[in-house]
Amino acid sequence: MAQKVQLTTKQAKAMDSIKERLGEKHSRVFKDLSTVIQFKLNEKFSFTANRTEADTISDVDFILALTVGYEVAKTAEEIVDDIMVSAWNEGIEPKNPRLDTASYNHGVRRGILELRDAGIQFTLKDK
Repeated sequence: MAQKVQLTTKQAKAMDSIKERLGEKHSRVFKDLSTVIQFKLNEKFSFTANRTEADTISDVDFILALTVGYEVAKTAEEIVDDIMVSAWNEGIEPKNPRLDTASYNHGVRRGILELRDAGIQFTLKDK
């Protein structure tokens, strides 16, 4: 089975909008999956309104996103925000069992905030 496609937040919102309109009986574009795919593959046409970002998705990924599904790839900033939320909720267990969890999480939050204040850019390496 094929894997879900990784999309940006904007691309996912465009796909959500397309999927919401699927099945409109009187629409030339959104009548069913095949008409949407034919529209996307036709180089003369492009999506409008809040669906324009779907034009930036490759044809293969577009078809997979419609049929198999898609996930939103998190940005580095979103991952850092998730870590911060986890630290606020004291959800990060220290590796050293002698450390107090609350103090450890406070240190994590403080460290990330200091990096952010210093203008450090958060980046991710390919896995």
